[in-house]
Amino acid sequence: MMPMMPMKPAAVFWDLDGTLIDSDPYWLESERALVEEYGGSWTQETARALEGASLPSVAAMLRSCGVALDDDAIRRRLTDDVLRRERCRLPWVEGARETLVQLDAEGVASVLVTGSPRPIADMVSARAPVGAFGAVICGDDGLPSKPSPEPYLAAARAVGIDPRDGRSMGRCLVFEDSLPGLRSARAAGCFVVAVTGHARVPVEDRSLFDLSIRDYGDPALRSLLQGLWR
Repeated sequence: MMPMMPMKPAAVFWDLDGTLIDSDPYWLESERALVEEYGGSWTQETARALEGASLPSVAAMLRSCGVALDDDAIRRRLTDDVLRRERCRLPWVEGARETLVQLDAEGVASVLVTGSPRPIADMVSARAPVGAFGAVICGDDGLPSKPSPEPYLAAARAVGIDPRDGRSMGRCLVFEDSLPGLRSARAAGCFVVAVTGHARVPVEDRSLFDLSIRDYGDPALRSLLQGLWR
């Protein structure tokens, strides 16, 4: 049976990398290039371990692979390289922009919730449909990283929703792709949609999400949203 939200969403929260845009290949290419620059070894296990990780965790992993730079230097190198790639081509996940427009037309606030740094988050927000995002929560905001629920609780506060109100949080729909992100959204008490089309690691624990879609053209999502607008 198709899972249903009880009513129109109070808000929709969007993860960025692998969920809103297919940017994970950019991060992987940048991370791999940095490891190889310092003569380190890059494996598929390394790539899987980095999925959804915060930048401090990424920096620690890259240092363990031989990158002789401190956290700030690794962060700058990766951010600058990914930002350069995204400015050249921003790879929106199929149907994402159209869904943002639909939500805005229905009066539903969207918030971008990402562990990526502010320059990347703001650039993507600026290139989204006009007025699509009511707020941006990013990795530079001083919050605990996903899988902590704090980023999604902060997103709720940003659009006037009391995160202590479980009923209201249950009406917040989250699009996520990584295990840390799904755990964060679930811990925040949201209705969670797993976006699987560009995920590095398959999500097999169905307790972490209410609905699974490949992209935003997925019939399961269209059916869910159409039911909410009636």
